[in-house]
Amino acid sequence: MKAMSKGNILKKLKTIKPMGSFKPHKIIQPNQLSGYFGTPFQQDSKKALIKDQDMQSDGEVDDKENIKPREEDDVTQEKIEYFDSSNFRRPDLDSGTLFDPNLLAAFEQAVIEARAREAQRLAIFDEVIKDMSDQLEVKSRKDEESSNALLDFQENCPPGGTDSVIFYTTSLRGIRKTFEDCHSVRFLLESFRVLFYERDISMHSEYKEELWRVLDGKVLPPRLFIKGRYIGGADKILTLHEQGKFRPLFEGIPVDETRGHCDSCNGVRFLMCFNCCGSQKIVCEEDGEKQIRCPKCNENGVIVCPLCC
Repeated sequence: MKAMSKGNILKKLKTIKPMGSFKPHKIIQPNQLSGYFGTPFQQDSKKALIKDQDMQSDGEVDDKENIKPREEDDVTQEKIEYFDSSNFRRPDLDSGTLFDPNLLAAFEQAVIEARAREAQRLAIFDEVIKDMSDQLEVKSRKDEESSNALLDFQENCPPGGTDSVIFYTTSLRGIRKTFEDCHSVRFLLESFRVLFYERDISMHSEYKEELWRVLDGKVLPPRLFIKGRYIGGADKILTLHEQGKFRPLFEGIPVDETRGHCDSCNGVRFLMCFNCCGSQKIVCEEDGEKQIRCPKCNENGVIVCPLCC
């Protein structure tokens, strides 16, 4: 390869045009840069394409040595001037935070309101819990009082009355007051719908002897026993009912689920003896057809109803 002579070098240098020789309409104004914004690769490609077109239109030789280097500093400055910087706040480097004070104030206000709502919710929750605990305490106190209410009465348990209600009554109308008192106490027991066992001393002598033995004396009905405790007669029962102290005595007593009277005895609680048909006598074939006392019925020729009693 031959070395270039001094004349060729000078001739080459004369082909380079000065800066003022560019055509004015070929210069890109700052307001025209919006179409050239994009990736750095696209910007470089567009600039190179514009320069090549200028050189080709002037009939210049495509020489890479004569390509003007990019003026990156000028383009960057034009980009900054193109954007509207009024929408952005310049951060205060001397402040303790770089966030917007208005945004921080709004966030702090939201936190304060959230804490206030949470405190209010916790206060309501604590109040509800307190009310529930008070109700449970009152209920437990009532249960305890009702369970201990029977302790104020004398312990006197008739047969089969440890965990039940035994009511001694009479169905005879000979003494009007006695009959009315028995009816009043029976009405209270039925209105409470508690399961109780009525023992009519006028229909069964064993019940009368049993009552006199338990109370150590000849007493008249009505007489009430609850869980082995003697409650008293009609006057005592009605007084307790007026004071509101009678119903709590039945705590723990089963509820009477029956509807109406017994299908067998129709509420009388006694049935005619099937062995002697109420005559209290039967014929004994072993003694030569001699009549003897029926061993299954009582003095009235009846037996206790096996279904309800």
